[in-house]
Amino acid sequence: MPTTSVRGKTITLPDTLDGIRANLPEERRAEFDRVIGSTPLRQIVQVALMQFALPPEAQDDDAAAGDRIRAGDWTGVHNSDGTPFTP
Repeated sequence: MPTTSVRGKTITLPDTLDGIRANLPEERRAEFDRVIGSTPLRQIVQVALMQFALPPEAQDDDAAAGDRIRAGDWTGVHNSDGTPFTP
């Protein structure tokens, strides 16, 4: 099972689309079916993880980071080699 860190806690993510769907609240399952059913296969993993597998607080953090970067604050953004990113 894949894991990630959200706000300093390690969480285990479901490893299948069925697992992701099962973890969703009932009221989000129709949305999941609709979105996953219309997503190109090359983007399934990204969409399933970003929109449905990660907990809401991770999605909130990602949105806040996106807002911060769009405003020009690149603090905490790193290159793949771990060095700080400089635009």
